[in-house]
Amino acid sequence: AMFDYPNPVAFQQVFYYLLSLLNQEKTRLEFRDCWPILDKKQEAEFRRKVVNTVKEYQKEFPLDLPYTNPSLFQSPGGRRFVTFLQTFSNFVLKMYVEKSNEVLSKPNTKNEKLRRVAFQGLVKSTKAALDNGITAQAELKKIVQESELSIQQIGVKYFDIKKFLEEVPENYINEVKSMHSEVFKHGKIDKMKLLESYDEKCFKVRELQDALKDGTSEHDAAWDNIMVVVDESLPKPKL
Repeated sequence: AMFDYPNPVAFQQVFYYLLSLLNQEKTRLEFRDCWPILDKKQEAEFRRKVVNTVKEYQKEFPLDLPYTNPSLFQSPGGRRFVTFLQTFSNFVLKMYVEKSNEVLSKPNTKNEKLRRVAFQGLVKSTKAALDNGITAQAELKKIVQESELSIQQIGVKYFDIKKFLEEVPENYINEVKSMHSEVFKHGKIDKMKLLESYDEKCFKVRELQDALKDGTSEHDAAWDNIMVVVDESLPKPKL
């Protein structure tokens, strides 16, 4: 096998790949001065960084990675090294599956440990997706409530303004002119044109209100469908 005897080149390739799976960006930055390996000095530096990186993971995940003597990496081969490599590979696989954002399908393997890890990843991914959906739904409902209140206030304000504009007091003429200079002709207000402009704005607000109602109803329908699938208390059709 590859590591029946010390195999420094294979050790370098395998560990750089495994560490990249754990954290690609961190590995690239950490090993940028010694990868790819071109001389003995870089080889020693690479080995030192591997030891330090493995120690960090051992401190963070002591149950998954037991302490390993650094001397094991001086001569990477033999039974003890293969045993550690198997343990470390299983750890990398577990971490990679857990951090993956992809929803895993049913694992096509007879390895019970691998199947368990894969199913745990599937459960976590599904739970995270549902939690995000619930949070987003709560935020959306809050936005909808605030939007409906705003639209109601706009409607009330619109009719107040329209009523005011139908009979503009003389002392407000200049103020209206500063806001709607386009409706003044020969020093007088074209009330018809002014009211038409507000009618147009009101129509756009109503369009926005209708779009909001349609959007929220579609969202509620989609969420109801999701809950039918995930809520175990609801009856399910049988084929």
